[in-house]
Amino acid sequence: MHAVTFMVAALCVLAIGYRYYSAFLAAKVLVLDDARRTPAHALADGSNYHATNKWVLFGHHFAAITGAGPLIGPVLAAQFGFLPGYLWILVGVVLGGAVHDFVIMTASVRRNGKSLAEIARAELGPVVGAITSLAILFIVVIALAGLGKVVVGALAESGWGVFAIGVSIPLALLMGLHIYRVRGGSVRGVREASVVGVVVLLAAVVFGREVAESGVGHWLRLDDSQITIAIAIYGFVASVLPVWLLLCPRDYLSSYLKLGTIFLLVAGLIVVNPAIEMPLVNAVTADGVRVGADMFLPVVKGSLFPFVFITIACGAISGFHALVASGTTPKMIDREPHCRMIGYGAMLMEGLVGITALVAAAALPPADYFAINTDPKVAVVAVERQPGAPPVGFVADAAALAVVDGALSAHDRKLLGLAEGARLDSLAGRELKLSQVLRLSNGALAAAGFHVEPSALHADELPAADFARLGVKVEDLPMLSAASDEVVAARTGGAVSLAIGMARVFAGLPGMKGLLAYWYHFAIMFEALFILTTIDTGTRVGRFLLQEALGRVWPRWGNTAWLPGALVTSALIVIAFSYFILTGSIATIWPMFGIANQLLASVALVVGTTVLLREAPRKRYALVTLLPLVFVGGTTLTAGVRAIREIYLPLARSADPTLARNGAIQSGVTAILIACVVVILVAATRQWAIIVRARTAERAAERAPV
Repeated sequence: MHAVTFMVAALCVLAIGYRYYSAFLAAKVLVLDDARRTPAHALADGSNYHATNKWVLFGHHFAAITGAGPLIGPVLAAQFGFLPGYLWILVGVVLGGAVHDFVIMTASVRRNGKSLAEIARAELGPVVGAITSLAILFIVVIALAGLGKVVVGALAESGWGVFAIGVSIPLALLMGLHIYRVRGGSVRGVREASVVGVVVLLAAVVFGREVAESGVGHWLRLDDSQITIAIAIYGFVASVLPVWLLLCPRDYLSSYLKLGTIFLLVAGLIVVNPAIEMPLVNAVTADGVRVGADMFLPVVKGSLFPFVFITIACGAISGFHALVASGTTPKMIDREPHCRMIGYGAMLMEGLVGITALVAAAALPPADYFAINTDPKVAVVAVERQPGAPPVGFVADAAALAVVDGALSAHDRKLLGLAEGARLDSLAGRELKLSQVLRLSNGALAAAGFHVEPSALHADELPAADFARLGVKVEDLPMLSAASDEVVAARTGGAVSLAIGMARVFAGLPGMKGLLAYWYHFAIMFEALFILTTIDTGTRVGRFLLQEALGRVWPRWGNTAWLPGALVTSALIVIAFSYFILTGSIATIWPMFGIANQLLASVALVVGTTVLLREAPRKRYALVTLLPLVFVGGTTLTAGVRAIREIYLPLARSADPTLARNGAIQSGVTAILIACVVVILVAATRQWAIIVRARTAERAAERAPV
């Protein structure tokens, strides 16, 4: 199996979907009207309501909706095999995700840019509206935590990546000022800022290596907590500033990089045509994932059905998009027919992102894929795991710990959790995570007998024999790690394995063989830009939702332009998602994110079905949202119940108080979301019956003789 067959097939399916199905939706179901005035003109305020060029807005919307989900979800779902994720993305995006986005965006534009919660309140009643608002707030926080956790995993201890991403923020501010203050929003201003922005952003990738290795490089090597704080600060600032100053130009800038990279990756996959190394379907059991004769730890927990449909939380269909499609974007739509290109078209592009991510990850040897995406435990002193097999562990015997202890740096001691004065032999008989071992200084690893250069910054040259000593099977990983100038094993979250997969494809192009390190860090910046543009938009959408809810108690809080309200609500959203990032892991946050995201998609499809039953020329047109609702709602509710039973409740019973608390919180949040969605579904079903009876009576009255 090779990539070109699957890429060409995917492109054909997406093209047919846009050409024919979206045209049917626009002309027959939604009946888009160019004469209808949009809220960007009717309510223009220069801050939130701002008519925007359709290409600029396409870039902003695509950047806002295309976060970690379509990049990371397919990579994580590759553990189930290549075929399930491939089919789900293609079928789901054409018939489900793009329809979902298109319908909600059009409904919001026709209701003065109202949010999903307010549309639900108007269509289904105040009680359902209040429950929807509560569910959406929970979902936004969880979604931002899931996306943020991926960025933390990708950028932690990477000065090169932090520098490249950091440059994009002040650059976007300067672009916004140039476009809207210097050039008055003209096309010339957009072109000038775009050219300079893309050049500077690429220069940040090229020269990021020198900056990271310079005297200031240590300031850029941030740990997990520092990256989380930086994300929180960025989300807060982006939520408060006017959309034209940071959010829109940054998303527009990143959309150039995103779209350009996706097209380059598609071309690269067709030209290089790598083999699909991952089997079509893998056996996932309670013991792990079996690939041929090998057994690996699972990347995410759960069986193929229904967990593949929540692991790929975007790319096929995403509830988070309903927040953007009823949040920032409808307030900037210039003409109603633009909803087709921006709503349906941008989602198809996200589907293409998901397909390319899946193909790039599936082209990795399975052993390397699992070595990157899992973080197994390693015995401090080697033990025999299987009868007759060599012992595996950090050091061969307890006596070696004394030698290593003398080589430990202050950073190493902090990483290992050693108190001041404590010796390394106090850890004998315990286990470390593989990521802890690989983040130790090269001096400590050399003292333990690993084949590394003691003076080097990273352990990026470990041979396969050293990985085998730690109990980890690898194939091309040592070469890939050395070529990328980074430690890539045990970097869970999917971002690093995707970056390696992309870099392998790009390095396979003519004349690119020696540039894998630059392509790897380019890919990391590409992924982080995807995620951070969702962080800024998501925080802003969460702020709007919270202000809407508080505005019903004190009307002034409902004014999104009121600065004190914007500051307080932005801070609350940021604090909430930062808590989950700091206390969770990708194995627990991502399933909760996937469940929350797809439950929100179910809520949006409920609202969309209600709108179509009321407004579509024919009642049966509501099937375009009802049928996806039945599938997505059924699979996600099943996954939610199983996740509580199989993942979160066992965690809540842990002897570790921190894990037990996190498990209890995650169980409670997931249960609340499920209960909210069930209530909404029951209430909506009753409302649908009323609407259908009323329309049937109207039709009968029209046909009756006068």
